[in-house]
Amino acid sequence: MKKKLGVLTVVILLVSVCLFFFVRQPKNIFDEIYQETEKSYQVDNIFGKNEDIIVRPVWPSDNESLKYSPHVTYKDNIFNDYRKIVLGFNFQNLEQTSFIRFDKYIDSGVRIRVRVGYSYREKSLKKEVEVIVIKGNSENYIDNESQVKSYLEQYGITAKDLDSYYGEIVNQKVLKDWCTIYDSKYSPSNYGDVKIETQWENW
Repeated sequence: MKKKLGVLTVVILLVSVCLFFFVRQPKNIFDEIYQETEKSYQVDNIFGKNEDIIVRPVWPSDNESLKYSPHVTYKDNIFNDYRKIVLGFNFQNLEQTSFIRFDKYIDSGVRIRVRVGYSYREKSLKKEVEVIVIKGNSENYIDNESQVKSYLEQYGITAKDLDSYYGEIVNQKVLKDWCTIYDSKYSPSNYGDVKIETQWENW
């Protein structure tokens, strides 16, 4: 009887371990980025392997409000029309999110900001756009959908253009870079299992 219980305990432990590792397996490229960054950001940040990315010395921070929400930025001189390319994370259990954000310069007074938010728990990616209007030293952020669409129409920017901006930065830069610093199971053209919601899909 004791022998049977011992064997049963070992089997249960093995199944539990296998289930744990199966659940923790990244389901898509954004899972990979989230998990690998969470492992490395307090010790030897994985993004430090890319010379285009700035990992600030203050990361990680001892500040409780910043300790679990680090970010890295791309150097601004990489692209002519794109700036403020940021990758950010929130490793707190309630949030478990990451994001990619970048600005596309339209003219000296207007920028288009594309925000890509990923929920690690829900395995979902949300792509959104807002307009930043610059007057003097102030910036006015417009995220009301009808106002955003109005600005885009004014500048002749279509949904196809927004897809192009997204592809240029997220697919051809951020995710491509990820695949050079990490042996990814996925690629910029094969995200894996992720639900994608695009704000401008039917514009």
